[in-house]
Amino acid sequence: MADGFSRQGAAEKVMPPIFAGPMGEIYQEAQAALKDVYHRCRMGSHLEVKDIQEIVADYLNRMQDNQNMLLQMVMLKDLDPYSVRHSLNVTVLATLLGSKLGLSRKELQLLGVGAMLHDVGKLEVPAEILLKPGKLTAEEFAVIKRHPQAGYERLDGVVMEEVRRVARDHHERCNGSGYPRGLRREEISLAARCVAIADVYDAVTTDRCYRPRYLPHEGMELLMMESTLGNLDLDLVRVFLQAIASYPVGTRVKLSTGETALVIAQEPEVPMRPVVKVLKPRRRAGKIIRLLTNPSVLIVEVDA
Repeated sequence: MADGFSRQGAAEKVMPPIFAGPMGEIYQEAQAALKDVYHRCRMGSHLEVKDIQEIVADYLNRMQDNQNMLLQMVMLKDLDPYSVRHSLNVTVLATLLGSKLGLSRKELQLLGVGAMLHDVGKLEVPAEILLKPGKLTAEEFAVIKRHPQAGYERLDGVVMEEVRRVARDHHERCNGSGYPRGLRREEISLAARCVAIADVYDAVTTDRCYRPRYLPHEGMELLMMESTLGNLDLDLVRVFLQAIASYPVGTRVKLSTGETALVIAQEPEVPMRPVVKVLKPRRRAGKIIRLLTNPSVLIVEVDA
């Protein structure tokens, strides 16, 4: 582990074809740049926010025509354990949500930079706590809970106040149950509420050392539960559920029937139940299954 913010495997993993095109290039370039920024910060260098702004601007320039490609990259969790990839995934998800809300380019830029830097305060958390495989003690969790305020302070004089508040407030909850200040919905910026949703979704659908990941549709269900409990913004979660596909077109999945299939279309009103085309076994190859009208057929795994 080079910087306490990432956890690399012993062997270099082979990137799938999805990472070979232009969107794969920008994703990998952004990942490398962000990792370098965090590493330099941990080594005591000044945070170069200009690098972050350029990453977000480049991504926004390519976002509109490549949403499915970006979402597929977010789905490929096993290629890189929990690391700066989380910050990139949250940026993709939060800015896609923001675009569906009709935010301006300036607002999306602020949202994207805030999302990219939302966890920068974790640079202050000792690696032995941040990467602990077992359950945290109360004292260790108290240290983790300081990272939003630490991020807000680290960004003082570096970025606009709106961006600093995203770092500080992404763990606040609409019913006042969050931290560090126990803010309620009307006190939390729209950007921070968007990042909170993206943060929760990406966190629970990523494999962690202490628990397996949720499948995308299970992550969606958890978001709905959290919003009905008053933790997350219900209106924003509804937009997220409708606008951001659980299984983007082009995603390979395994079905409860034992078949491997390719997602070929979305059901706009029910993103958790896409249309798929069977790839394996060969005797079934080419068969189209509309999961919405076949309730007994479930997606049980994302095949990266």
